[in-house]
Amino acid sequence: MKLKFFPILVLVATVLTCKSELPPDKLVQKLTAVIREACPDAMIQVTNNLFTAKYGTMLFTLHGHKMTGEMLPQTRQEEGPNFKGFVLTVRTESGRYEGQSWIPQELHGPYFKTFIDGPPTDDGKDHYWITFSYGSRLDPKLKQAILNALPKARLKQGIENIK
Repeated sequence: MKLKFFPILVLVATVLTCKSELPPDKLVQKLTAVIREACPDAMIQVTNNLFTAKYGTMLFTLHGHKMTGEMLPQTRQEEGPNFKGFVLTVRTESGRYEGQSWIPQELHGPYFKTFIDGPPTDDGKDHYWITFSYGSRLDPKLKQAILNALPKARLKQGIENIK
């Protein structure tokens, strides 16, 4: 049960990569400041329309699986956080979020948890695609600071968009 959402996450991330843009400078600066203050050794990159911040990562070997729950014999390598690390990615995607995953949501994988969200941009025309993977012993203050700095859905915008 814990692994059933990872194929969805991979599929949605792959599809959304096709139309992505870099998050606005204001958001990049805010996230960078929060992360640098709490974790000065974190690696922060802004490349290929993607904001990435990571610390304490390693390669994991994972088996894929189908939506039916059937495990696949093939493995893949995936970078993820060690028990005290994290990986944060943020990009701007076209239009409103219309993926399969119920968001915001925390996915529980075999080695670490991943928070996913797709809140609307300030103008409500596009959305951010956020993935935040973290280890079981990530500093709780750092985790909370990152979550607080991320954009969130606004109830008013959600109500306005319902027709």
